[in-house]
Formats: sequence, structure tokens, C-alpha cells
Amino acid sequence: MIKNFDIDTNWIFTFCKTCWDFKKFIFESNINFDESEPTNGKCFSCKNIQRINFSEVKDYYLNLNNKNN
Repeated sequence: MIKNFDIDTNWIFTFCKTCWDFKKFIFESNINFDESEPTNGKCFSCKNIQRINFSEVKDYYLNLNNKNN
């Protein structure tokens, strides 16, 4: 899966600690993947609020992108 960080979005797939699975998380505003402070996101499945660190998410997706190229 190639993630394009130039497109504005307010959701990502990441690991939910309640569902214990990768789920869609929704945020109140568009995501800034260069933000170093964790931000609250809501799991689309269980509605749990979880703190997400976008810079870690970006590093994860960049690593996947590099392996898929």
C-alpha cells in the first residue's frame, strides 16, 4: 500500500488497542504527518478515543513504501 502524504485526509488505518486489530481512525481535522505531538483519534469500529503519533505513522508508511518500490 502506497501512502501519499500530499493528499489531505482526516482518517488513517492504525492499530486499535481496544479492538486489538487495525481499524480506521477519524480525526477532527486534516492530519499533519509532521506533527510530533500525539493527537486524539476515534476508532470507527468501537468509538474508542486513542492518542496517535502522526510522525510515527508517517515513518511506518514510508518504510512500507520503500519496501514496495
